[in-house]
Amino acid sequence: MKQTDQKIMCPDCGTEIKGENTSAVGDILECQECGTEVEVLSLSPLKYQILVEEK
Repeated sequence: MKQTDQKIMCPDCGTEIKGENTSAVGDILECQECGTEVEVLSLSPLKYQILVEEK
């Protein structure tokens, strides 16, 4: 795991998604405000995408 100072912002509500300060590619983080989940795709540069549940 690699420590990152970059912030992940919720694509839904714009709130900063707080992780454990250590993220790894493939980690799934949840927004504490609205519950939206994002998956970490890359650490350098930081890239992430919203996870959409299929119903």
